[in-house]
Amino acid sequence: MVQRQLYNGGNDMYSDKRLFASLFFVQLLSSFLVLAGHYTADVDDFIQWTFWEAALNQISRYGTVLLAIITGFFTAHSLNSKNVSGKRFFKGKIKYIYIPFLLASILYFFILRKDIPLQAADWKDIFTGQTAGHLYFIFMLCQYYVFAYAFRRILTKRTVVFFSVFFLAVQYTYINIVAHGWLELGVRHFLPTWIFTIYMGHLLYWYRKAIFTFLERQKAILVGLLALSGLSMVYFVLSSKLYTANHLTFVLATFMLLVSGATLLHYVIDALHLRFQKGLTFYIYLLHPAFIVYGNRIMNDNFAIDWIFHNKLASALYLLAIYGATFAASLLCALIVNRGFGWLSNDQKRKQASNNA
Repeated sequence: MVQRQLYNGGNDMYSDKRLFASLFFVQLLSSFLVLAGHYTADVDDFIQWTFWEAALNQISRYGTVLLAIITGFFTAHSLNSKNVSGKRFFKGKIKYIYIPFLLASILYFFILRKDIPLQAADWKDIFTGQTAGHLYFIFMLCQYYVFAYAFRRILTKRTVVFFSVFFLAVQYTYINIVAHGWLELGVRHFLPTWIFTIYMGHLLYWYRKAIFTFLERQKAILVGLLALSGLSMVYFVLSSKLYTANHLTFVLATFMLLVSGATLLHYVIDALHLRFQKGLTFYIYLLHPAFIVYGNRIMNDNFAIDWIFHNKLASALYLLAIYGATFAASLLCALIVNRGFGWLSNDQKRKQASNNA
């Protein structure tokens, strides 16, 4: 998290420090929504969905889109640094993103397939994130990081609006014409399915000051955006169509919700005293299906799990318990990985200083 305040517009509430903290808070909410979506999907294995499971599943789809947009935002910030280099950029992605992704992919091979990866096809599934339904998103992000770095000098503040429109056409064409509207893993694994969604985060980064100061001064427009966000949420809940993160209508509605919600958070974020933890939401995303699978197995073997799902209060408490366990394990993973790599970096610095001396 960037600790310094890059902009202070007089008496305005906006600052980069507040915005970055707000986006971290939204990331945490998004990680819960993603977990809730997979939780409701597994409920369908035990009982028939009621209105509440269907509604939660539709709402949960905001989570992945929010994570994609915010990923684009923070990547644009990192690429804007004067110290960025290919070696440093990709070294960080390999250590903090790709290696945990591969380990998780192997883990889910054992958990879900209950087998040992011996065939070439097994390892292909592992390297492409096809051992569990949610890993497609990380595999797609790995493609995005390569693309974002390669075109960082072309996709700048001056060009991001033009390319956002172009990427909207690419995403629509790829999903609806190339893939004929088929939205399963074979499509979702690839960057064209997400490129407009992620680069909305770049757009937000480059024009953040203008967007948020405008909304803070124009309260009527802010209220209007919040109202539209609420109405669109009701529309998605009541719709018989199953919207996914790939639908452009859903992407635009999520962007509107993110911008208006983050503007409101500017007024309260300081009181929340959030402490940024690098990698926390990433590990929640990686690990949560394992906790859902084993939680359901344990509850089904020892209790009447269908009773829990039928009882909405019990189901909500069970969902929160799974998220709490996932959060604790993910926080531990983030602390271990960050401090482990931190110690290695410090050792290397000490050795280099000793050699120089």
